[in-house]
Amino acid sequence: MAKAKGKRKLGNALSSIEKRIEKSCGELGEIRKSDCFPLLLGSNDIRSSLVDSVYDALRTKQYGCKRLDVIVDSGGGDIDAAYNLALLFRRYGNDRLTFIVPRWAKSAATLLTCAGDEILMTPVAELGPLDPQITAMNPMEQRVERFSPLHIDSTLQLIREEFESGNSKLAEGLMQRLQFPLTLGSFKKSLDVGREYVEKLLSSRMLKGKGEEAKKIGEILTTGYADHNRCIPIEEARELGLHASELQGEGLDKVWEIHKLDSEKKSIIQEKQQQELQNHLEELKQIPPELIDMLPPTSTTPETGE
Repeated sequence: MAKAKGKRKLGNALSSIEKRIEKSCGELGEIRKSDCFPLLLGSNDIRSSLVDSVYDALRTKQYGCKRLDVIVDSGGGDIDAAYNLALLFRRYGNDRLTFIVPRWAKSAATLLTCAGDEILMTPVAELGPLDPQITAMNPMEQRVERFSPLHIDSTLQLIREEFESGNSKLAEGLMQRLQFPLTLGSFKKSLDVGREYVEKLLSSRMLKGKGEEAKKIGEILTTGYADHNRCIPIEEARELGLHASELQGEGLDKVWEIHKLDSEKKSIIQEKQQQELQNHLEELKQIPPELIDMLPPTSTTPETGE
């Protein structure tokens, strides 16, 4: 009974927070004379399935004023999905499309913000570099590795330096750890995809008619930073040439309110998940040991007993 009550309490709290976020988004829309769409992803990635759900939401709400504000909170994800999502938002923000960043719009989410007419940021908001993060299996060590294609050139340079210094054994050892050359080539080519997307989005809207500026920004965002987690604050976004402005007054207050509500929502979701896990563990404890012994062995238990 207590478990059901606790679950219901968290469910009610979550529903209440979601209604408050929706209400605050409506109030922000009234302040800015626009429609407001919250894209508050937190730790969830931008992926193809998100494009579907956003499209469904946009169709259901029937946004009609042609001035769209998208509040973005995202650490990134799939760059192709982000580009598709960017084009989708453009359809609903014909007259004016603004991306509002309360705190983070990193990696592929930075690409998304390049699709609009303007980026509005709080004083603590961050954009980030666009070099894709590659996840691949290391065949020699049988483990998954995550790296940026930007690391490839520095690794090859290190190998060259070791050969030139006479450390041929070390250089050959490093070469053996490299992925197949064609695979490395495809990884490096992924940088061109991000650069091309940035140039297309910027030169067709925010920097329309300024192709060279768009190209320069695309180059810097994809290859100009040493670390993928690098913070790009509002001042630096402006220096790059992006149309980035700092939120002020009522608009800033309302956006920060939405950010704080979303943080509270994430905490409730986390607490709800932890409670559900605890309930499952307690249910497992209630299973009699003799029933557990009757269960067939799992696929991870070798039948030979080794």
